[in-house]
Amino acid sequence: MYYRKRNDTMNRSSRRYLVQRLVMLLTSFLLALGLVPVVALTTHAAGKQTSNAFRPWSPPPDMSTTPGTSPAALLRVPEEFATIQAAVNAARPYDMISIASGVYHEAVIVRTAHLTIRGRDRNSTILDGNFKLSNGFEVIANDVVLENMTVRHYLGNGFYWEDVQGFRGSYLTAYANGDYGVYAFGSNTGQFDHDLAAGQPDSGFYIGDCHPCNAVISHVISEDNAVGYSGTNAGGNLVIRDSIWRDNLVGVLPNSHDYEPHPPEYDTTIINNLVENNNNLKAPAKRFIYFTFGTGIMIFGGNNNHILNNRVNGHFLYGIVIAFSPSKHFWEPSGNIVEHNIITHSGVADLALAALSAGNNCFSDNTVARTAPPFLQLTHACGSLFARAGAGDPGVVTTIFNHYIHAILKRFQPADWKKAPMPAMQPGMPDPTIAPQGIFTDTERTPLDMTVAPTSIAPAITLGSLGLAGPFFEVLLGFYMYYLPLALYSAWISVATWDIVRRSEMKGRARLGWLAIVYLIPVLGPLAYYLLSKSEISRGTRLALVIGAPIVYLAIAALLLLTIS
Repeated sequence: MYYRKRNDTMNRSSRRYLVQRLVMLLTSFLLALGLVPVVALTTHAAGKQTSNAFRPWSPPPDMSTTPGTSPAALLRVPEEFATIQAAVNAARPYDMISIASGVYHEAVIVRTAHLTIRGRDRNSTILDGNFKLSNGFEVIANDVVLENMTVRHYLGNGFYWEDVQGFRGSYLTAYANGDYGVYAFGSNTGQFDHDLAAGQPDSGFYIGDCHPCNAVISHVISEDNAVGYSGTNAGGNLVIRDSIWRDNLVGVLPNSHDYEPHPPEYDTTIINNLVENNNNLKAPAKRFIYFTFGTGIMIFGGNNNHILNNRVNGHFLYGIVIAFSPSKHFWEPSGNIVEHNIITHSGVADLALAALSAGNNCFSDNTVARTAPPFLQLTHACGSLFARAGAGDPGVVTTIFNHYIHAILKRFQPADWKKAPMPAMQPGMPDPTIAPQGIFTDTERTPLDMTVAPTSIAPAITLGSLGLAGPFFEVLLGFYMYYLPLALYSAWISVATWDIVRRSEMKGRARLGWLAIVYLIPVLGPLAYYLLSKSEISRGTRLALVIGAPIVYLAIAALLLLTIS
């Protein structure tokens, strides 16, 4: 294998799997509308929300920032070693490898701990995989630092740490690689800073499957990727701050999934970032990532995350959205705090909470023009009793579901990552001759420039959180999937109420009892009345209403999804 094969849902294509996912998503959508009993799926969510107070990130006590110390030995490439791999093989713990400017066609594997590997010039010290090699750097040893170089044209990842404790990537550029740019999997206690990732068909930056992560991403730029940041099943003391996420398909995407170990995702702080114009259909992408298109920050089945002080602008659908993740288990978001963000120019809603949230998601003091559902900062204000409720807007589910079907039917054709252009030159290390700095380093405290770039996105005309500015048939599909189930359920209640009131033989207590069942027990109440109450409505009419109509609805919904979505 060229690179580590992740059992990624986005890459599966078997017909059986697609059918299973389609059934799961359709059931999820009906759950969101209240037309399927919740017991139909296994759901998972975090416990109670503990606090609304922001807890500043700091390195763990045993990994705090320390002054640089001279390396045990300095190994120079190519003066002393013809290749980077030869220098890595010869190095011992606490050595530093210095790489001169040049283009190196090799895939480097690092098995020795406590190394610093540094390019002398960020923009001219280049590793090039020629679209044939696996990973630029694959690090499988603890406390390895990579600094001040560029990696491009690898089939797998640019810079990759796997199952390590202690990692840092600083002043790195990764572009046009076939999976991730700067990537730490199953690893904890580390830092990415002053890096650029561009042109990857998965995410520019990734930290995932870490419990706790004890990690920070700071002062990075992620652009023209499918996903700016992805963190599947990351958990605990992870901070994403003071960075720019722009012109990707989706900006920032913490998520829970069963295809990676140890779900769910939880406890990520996203603070003081500029997130803008993540609607880039020309970015390279894996097809199934399309369902996230046009969103700034999406919490996908994650728990107890804190999103604050971000500037979010120019997204086709949503600025910030909290949604469930249907996987082997059904991951409902819980305990997420969204506050003090400024969100503008979102096509459908600046803030959104999808139906089927597990509760304790709260929204306060955000500067927004429109939310889905409406009045979200009133109904789910942080610190209020109402924030404990779940709920959410089915329209959000409709939009995500429709894009997922587009991906399944291959109606979204992603760009080729091999054709991603070279990004602009980036600032290198201020002094590439300094001694090794360890894992955690101080980053500058200068505030991030939050000036937004121009955008063509303007708030679209919506009805019930459904955008009306899209293609006609997409709007038709949204109306059909969103409103008809509500109309059907309203018909169930209305006909049951009419029948209960008109039945002269029904006594007062029985009448009140059936009315309470119909109105207070969602879905099952009206069904129980039609099937168990000996209604005078003919049996055929009752069966047509409670069984026939939903079957017809599902058949037409499937037809619409498979033909015009």
